[in-house]
Amino acid sequence: MKKLSILLFAMAFTPPAFAEAFKTGSYFVKETVLEERLTPNQKGKVKNKIYRLQKVDVLEVKGDWARVSKYYDGEAEGEKGQVARWVLIKGLSTTRPSDLPQPTIKSDPRVLKEAIPKVGEYGLKESDIKILYKDAEKFLNSGTCARIEYADKSTSKPNTYFINCGGSNIFFTPSDL
Repeated sequence: MKKLSILLFAMAFTPPAFAEAFKTGSYFVKETVLEERLTPNQKGKVKNKIYRLQKVDVLEVKGDWARVSKYYDGEAEGEKGQVARWVLIKGLSTTRPSDLPQPTIKSDPRVLKEAIPKVGEYGLKESDIKILYKDAEKFLNSGTCARIEYADKSTSKPNTYFINCGGSNIFFTPSDL
Protein backbone atom coordinates (compact mmCIF):
# COMPACT_ATOMS: atom_id res chain seq x y z
CA MET A 1 0.00 0.00 0.00
CA LYS A 2 2.85 2.40 0.87
CA LYS A 3 4.52 1.80 -2.52
CA LEU A 4 1.21 2.49 -4.30
CA SER A 5 0.78 5.77 -2.38
CA ILE A 6 4.31 6.88 -3.29
CA LEU A 7 3.74 5.96 -6.95
CA LEU A 8 0.44 7.87 -7.09
CA PHE A 9 2.04 10.89 -5.40
CA ALA A 10 4.95 10.88 -7.89
CA MET A 11 2.59 10.56 -10.86
CA ALA A 12 0.49 13.48 -9.61
CA PHE A 13 3.46 15.88 -9.71
CA THR A 14 5.10 14.97 -13.01
CA PRO A 15 5.11 17.57 -15.84
CA PRO A 16 2.29 15.85 -17.82
CA ALA A 17 -0.02 16.16 -14.78
CA PHE A 18 0.92 19.86 -14.46
CA ALA A 19 0.29 20.38 -18.18
CA GLU A 20 -3.13 18.74 -17.89
CA ALA A 21 -4.04 21.12 -15.05
CA PHE A 22 -2.90 24.09 -17.12
CA LYS A 23 -5.76 24.98 -19.46
CA THR A 24 -6.14 27.16 -22.51
CA GLY A 25 -7.34 30.69 -21.87
CA SER A 26 -6.00 34.13 -20.94
CA TYR A 27 -2.93 34.55 -18.76
CA PHE A 28 -0.53 37.26 -17.61
CA VAL A 29 3.24 37.14 -18.02
CA LYS A 30 4.69 37.04 -14.51
CA GLU A 31 8.38 36.97 -15.47
CA THR A 32 10.30 40.13 -16.32
CA VAL A 33 10.95 38.73 -19.81
CA LEU A 34 9.56 35.58 -21.39
CA GLU A 35 11.00 34.26 -24.66
CA GLU A 36 8.70 33.11 -27.44
CA ARG A 37 10.17 30.11 -29.26
CA LEU A 38 9.16 28.45 -32.54
CA THR A 39 9.01 25.00 -30.96
CA PRO A 40 7.96 23.84 -27.49
CA ASN A 41 11.48 23.18 -26.18
CA GLN A 42 14.59 25.04 -25.02
CA LYS A 43 16.30 24.46 -28.37
CA GLY A 44 13.57 26.26 -30.33
CA LYS A 45 14.59 29.51 -32.01
CA VAL A 46 13.71 32.60 -29.97
CA LYS A 47 11.67 34.89 -32.23
CA ASN A 48 10.19 37.38 -29.79
CA LYS A 49 10.10 38.42 -26.16
CA ILE A 50 7.05 39.28 -24.10
CA TYR A 51 7.11 41.13 -20.83
CA ARG A 52 5.72 41.18 -17.31
CA LEU A 53 2.02 42.11 -17.10
CA GLN A 54 1.39 41.43 -20.79
CA LYS A 55 -1.73 39.38 -21.37
CA VAL A 56 -1.56 36.35 -23.67
CA ASP A 57 -4.00 33.73 -24.86
CA VAL A 58 -2.85 30.14 -24.44
CA LEU A 59 -4.16 28.10 -27.37
CA GLU A 60 -2.53 24.75 -26.61
CA VAL A 61 -0.40 23.09 -23.93
CA LYS A 62 2.43 20.58 -24.55
CA GLY A 63 4.38 19.47 -21.50
CA ASP A 64 5.85 22.58 -19.87
CA TRP A 65 5.05 24.78 -22.86
CA ALA A 66 2.09 26.95 -23.88
CA ARG A 67 1.34 27.96 -27.47
CA VAL A 68 0.51 31.68 -27.63
CA SER A 69 0.03 32.14 -31.38
CA LYS A 70 -1.82 30.47 -34.20
CA TYR A 71 0.20 28.19 -36.45
CA TYR A 72 1.56 30.03 -39.46
CA ASP A 73 3.80 29.44 -42.48
CA GLY A 74 7.34 28.92 -41.17
CA GLU A 75 8.78 30.43 -44.33
CA ALA A 76 8.24 33.85 -42.72
CA GLU A 77 10.75 32.73 -40.05
CA GLY A 78 13.11 30.90 -42.43
CA GLU A 79 11.65 27.54 -41.38
CA LYS A 80 9.89 24.78 -43.29
CA GLY A 81 6.30 23.86 -42.49
CA GLN A 82 3.97 25.35 -39.92
CA VAL A 83 5.34 27.05 -36.80
CA ALA A 84 3.88 28.80 -33.77
CA ARG A 85 5.14 30.79 -30.80
CA TRP A 86 5.63 28.90 -27.51
CA VAL A 87 6.50 30.06 -23.98
CA LEU A 88 7.30 28.25 -20.75
CA ILE A 89 4.16 27.73 -18.68
CA LYS A 90 5.96 28.62 -15.45
CA GLY A 91 6.26 32.21 -16.74
CA LEU A 92 2.47 32.66 -16.84
CA SER A 93 -0.16 33.35 -14.21
CA THR A 94 -3.96 33.38 -14.16
CA THR A 95 -3.85 36.45 -11.93
CA ARG A 96 -2.30 39.79 -12.74
CA PRO A 97 1.10 40.06 -11.03
CA SER A 98 1.49 42.94 -8.62
CA ASP A 99 3.32 46.05 -9.75
CA LEU A 100 7.01 46.12 -8.94
CA PRO A 101 8.36 48.78 -6.57
CA GLN A 102 9.04 52.04 -8.39
CA PRO A 103 11.88 54.47 -7.72
CA THR A 104 10.97 57.72 -6.00
CA ILE A 105 11.26 60.33 -8.73
CA LYS A 106 10.45 64.02 -8.38
CA SER A 107 7.61 64.73 -10.79
CA ASP A 108 8.03 67.38 -13.45
CA PRO A 109 4.99 68.83 -15.29
CA ARG A 110 7.09 68.97 -18.47
CA VAL A 111 7.20 65.15 -18.52
CA LEU A 112 3.84 63.94 -19.79
CA LYS A 113 2.01 61.44 -17.61
CA GLU A 114 2.88 57.87 -18.70
CA ALA A 115 5.73 59.23 -20.89
CA ILE A 116 8.28 57.11 -19.06
CA PRO A 117 7.52 53.42 -18.52
CA LYS A 118 7.47 51.80 -15.11
CA VAL A 119 9.82 49.21 -13.68
CA GLY A 120 8.83 45.84 -15.11
CA GLU A 121 7.23 47.19 -18.29
CA TYR A 122 8.96 45.92 -21.42
CA GLY A 123 11.59 44.28 -19.23
CA LEU A 124 12.86 47.59 -17.84
CA LYS A 125 14.74 47.61 -14.55
CA GLU A 126 14.84 50.32 -11.89
CA SER A 127 18.24 51.47 -13.21
CA ASP A 128 16.72 51.98 -16.70
CA ILE A 129 13.92 54.14 -15.29
CA LYS A 130 16.36 56.26 -13.30
CA ILE A 131 18.47 56.83 -16.43
CA LEU A 132 15.40 57.90 -18.40
CA TYR A 133 14.27 60.37 -15.73
CA LYS A 134 17.77 61.76 -15.17
CA ASP A 135 18.40 62.32 -18.86
CA ALA A 136 14.88 63.67 -19.48
CA GLU A 137 15.68 66.31 -16.85
CA LYS A 138 18.97 67.13 -18.60
CA PHE A 139 17.23 67.54 -21.97
CA LEU A 140 14.56 69.75 -20.41
CA ASN A 141 16.99 71.93 -18.43
CA SER A 142 19.36 72.38 -21.40
CA GLY A 143 16.51 73.60 -23.63
CA THR A 144 16.83 70.62 -26.00
CA CYS A 145 13.24 69.71 -25.12
CA ALA A 146 10.29 71.77 -23.89
CA ARG A 147 8.44 68.63 -22.80
CA ILE A 148 8.94 64.87 -22.86
CA GLU A 149 6.24 62.98 -24.76
CA TYR A 150 7.71 59.51 -24.31
CA ALA A 151 10.95 57.77 -23.48
CA ASP A 152 12.17 54.19 -23.46
CA LYS A 153 15.13 51.87 -23.87
CA SER A 154 15.96 50.88 -27.43
CA THR A 155 15.27 47.27 -28.35
CA SER A 156 17.55 47.36 -31.39
CA LYS A 157 20.57 49.22 -30.03
CA PRO A 158 22.36 47.81 -26.96
CA ASN A 159 22.67 50.08 -23.90
CA THR A 160 20.82 52.85 -25.78
CA TYR A 161 17.83 54.88 -24.69
CA PHE A 162 15.67 57.46 -26.42
CA ILE A 163 13.55 60.45 -25.53
CA ASN A 164 10.93 62.05 -27.73
CA CYS A 165 10.23 65.77 -27.38
CA GLY A 166 7.48 65.89 -29.99
CA GLY A 167 9.64 65.31 -33.07
CA SER A 168 12.28 62.74 -33.88
CA ASN A 169 13.60 60.47 -31.16
CA ILE A 170 16.83 61.56 -29.49
CA PHE A 171 19.01 58.48 -28.88
CA PHE A 172 21.69 58.39 -26.19
CA THR A 173 23.71 56.06 -24.00
CA PRO A 174 24.24 56.78 -20.30
CA SER A 175 27.87 57.74 -21.04
CA ASP A 176 26.80 60.35 -23.64
CA LEU A 177 25.42 62.81 -21.14
